[in-house]
Amino acid sequence: MDEFTPEELMEARRALISLRNKNDKASGKLKEGSWQLKMTTDIVKASDTALRLIDGTNETKTDKNSLDESRVALLDALRRAKEIVGKFAVGTSQRTLQERRIRALEIAISLIEKEQRL
Repeated sequence: MDEFTPEELMEARRALISLRNKNDKASGKLKEGSWQLKMTTDIVKASDTALRLIDGTNETKTDKNSLDESRVALLDALRRAKEIVGKFAVGTSQRTLQERRIRALEIAISLIEKEQRL
């Protein structure tokens, strides 16, 4: 994890917790069996995996399948965040939120890919 500073990891952690909680809250309002519910649930699980890696609490080693699923979910979230960031004016809180979310997702994906190589 030496490739990221403690400050970067702390900021990524905050952004991932925000993303996780947003999706967890939204999942309670979605129709059972819908693709939206699956997507939000996948992001919650992937965020939990990434948070364990950031916190260094992945002693039990997340299995390969879970890492693969987490990576796919976070790559999709990253794609969507990059698509929407340009819709917000520079300097607005929405733009800042998306920029921080993008960086957090990039860090999370990097940590998952590093774990997959172990």
